[in-house]
Amino acid sequence: MKTMSQASALRLLLLSMIWGSSFVFYKIAATDMAPAFMAALRVMFGALFLGGLFALTRKQTQVAKRWKLIAVIAVFASALPFTLVAYASFTVTASVLVIINATAPIWAALVALVWTRAVPSPMALLGLVLGLLGVAIIVGFDAATLNTEGTGLGVTAALGAAACYGIATNMAKYLGSDIDPLTNAFGCLLMGSFILMPFVPFNLPEQMPAMSSWLAILGVGVLCSGVAYLLYFRLVMDIGPTSALTVTFLTPVFGVLWGNLFLDETVGWHTLVGGLVVLAGTALAAVYGLQKNDAVPVD
Repeated sequence: MKTMSQASALRLLLLSMIWGSSFVFYKIAATDMAPAFMAALRVMFGALFLGGLFALTRKQTQVAKRWKLIAVIAVFASALPFTLVAYASFTVTASVLVIINATAPIWAALVALVWTRAVPSPMALLGLVLGLLGVAIIVGFDAATLNTEGTGLGVTAALGAAACYGIATNMAKYLGSDIDPLTNAFGCLLMGSFILMPFVPFNLPEQMPAMSSWLAILGVGVLCSGVAYLLYFRLVMDIGPTSALTVTFLTPVFGVLWGNLFLDETVGWHTLVGGLVVLAGTALAAVYGLQKNDAVPVD
């Protein structure tokens, strides 16, 4: 584990703030846009941003050479989870979404255990149980969530998105370890655009979305995908993947804060207690899971 400088600490804090805001952006855009449409715009805006940056800096990528593998990873790294989170945002609060999303390292550890056919350690299993228990506490005592029709499907979709990140992490580790991280980030957004493009004509808004919705989806695409990936992989290079995983624990803090400030979401005791239980499970999974030396992008 590398020593974290003041600059890296600031990047980590900024990344946590950015990724925590993505769920607020989703909630705003959900008032006018269908899930597949939101997800498609997110990957397209993110790909355009990173593609333009690569063009300006004349940086070469491996996307053309490894596009088949990257396309498969993109299904689980961007196309499917972005759509699932967009769907969940219709019924689940941003505060609950960001905490459920924090279970991604738990799923990554579980998938790694299955992938390698290793016997899970008791602590890794405890981490999985704590993660699911924390989600149950948050959802089970949240009146706003329980009183909203379709909440069960929304929570399931959010958990599915977190599981997708776990699958993508292991695919990148075991199948695409020779692909540089920035190529992987750009490639997943670019291939995700191609994957979701055919669904756009069937999910167009019935009327022109409000400017706030366009700005929100632009923000989640450029800021939370493009800029955030640059910050994330810079952290991995500067402080190592294990230290970069700290973002997993900070993102929910800002996600809950932004949900309260900008969406007037109530932060009850169940959110705080459940969130702490989820983060405890995530910590155990990160330390004792087989992927402990790999950072997991959480949004």
